[in-house]
Amino acid sequence: MVRQYRGSMMARMAAPFLGVLVFMGIFGMVWLRSEIVSTEYAIGELELRMEEALKEKQQLEAMLSSAMSIREVGQRGLGLNFPDRQKVFYVLREDDALGQTASLKNWKAGRIAER
Repeated sequence: MVRQYRGSMMARMAAPFLGVLVFMGIFGMVWLRSEIVSTEYAIGELELRMEEALKEKQQLEAMLSSAMSIREVGQRGLGLNFPDRQKVFYVLREDDALGQTASLKNWKAGRIAER
């Protein structure tokens, strides 16, 4: 004796529908995983490019600071040189010769001391 299935129409359609739904879910998870991996690779590449740009920025700032240093500008642009230590002399300051009066009564000539 052969027994026939007497389920409702909804029960007959539920099995293929659930099969398609499971297949789409698995496909969706695989697709989502591949998108996440490709996004991680893109982020890593952008981080490398950012590090290279920061290194280049630091090199350019160093070049700019060395080019714009006072010594470089003075020597190249103005023709200035740093003085020799043996040729430098110092002037001593005295309190009574500050120039607070307009007369030259208390002025003392020759108050230059060499060190």
